[in-house]
Amino acid sequence: MKEAGDLAIRLMAAPDISAGMRLRELAGWNQTEEDWRRFLEFEPDGCFVALQNGRVCGTAATLAYERRFGWVSMVLVDPDYRRLGIGTRLLERGIEYLEGSGVETVKLDATPMGRTVYTQRGFVDEYEIERWEGIAPSCESPGLKQISAQDLAGVCEHDRRIFGADRSRLLRSLWEENPRYSAVVYAAGGIAGYVFGRAGTKAHYLGPWIAEHADVADKLLHEFLNRVAGEKVFVDACLVNPAARDLVEAAGFEFQRPLTRMYRGPNNYPGRPQRVCGIAGPELG
Repeated sequence: MKEAGDLAIRLMAAPDISAGMRLRELAGWNQTEEDWRRFLEFEPDGCFVALQNGRVCGTAATLAYERRFGWVSMVLVDPDYRRLGIGTRLLERGIEYLEGSGVETVKLDATPMGRTVYTQRGFVDEYEIERWEGIAPSCESPGLKQISAQDLAGVCEHDRRIFGADRSRLLRSLWEENPRYSAVVYAAGGIAGYVFGRAGTKAHYLGPWIAEHADVADKLLHEFLNRVAGEKVFVDACLVNPAARDLVEAAGFEFQRPLTRMYRGPNNYPGRPQRVCGIAGPELG
């Protein structure tokens, strides 16, 4: 383990993406260069790197949603520099940025190890999430409609009620990046559910995955799996939704690890997590 010495923290820039990818690989995470670029595009003043002797040894990113709440994520530290407080300083810089920008509530998705650190900084539990992974089975497609440009406005409006804030720029970004992951279901009352996804370095990522009813959730799941049949998929199931875990387990997925969604400050916009089968990602909300 190395000495922390004179640590510097500055804004992350596009040339730092390769360093972020190195730390991501050391941690075994799933993000791509496109994920880093999205953070830099959405929050150019809220992404940070820690440097020791000019070398990037840590990262953190933030993402604000309508100033109602924002995420701190991508807190990565080079294993050679762990247990020196670098991750804590990056976390605190992310919190300072969000709260200084007028964001009412700071949220994050914590591992069991990180939960103690976050509790000490005023975060409280909101609900539990579970990471599941599996090889997408070959299954009959439900024949659901891929989300079109004409569908996006309605999907984003519906999603604001479910998520608790407007994240249309994220949904549009995911859709523009790869629309083939997406699907939408309509019912007599309007939108009954939808799913997005993205590519990863380790696996396809399924989410957000939103449904008004379990049967709709099941159709969306199998539509997504059909499109990536034979390939690895990650999904983070929201346990507030009573169907989410059962559906991914029935599809042959295996449990990997627990997460706890936590928040600091008031939680005035919790949305409707009962309709969330799979989150957009621990780094996205």
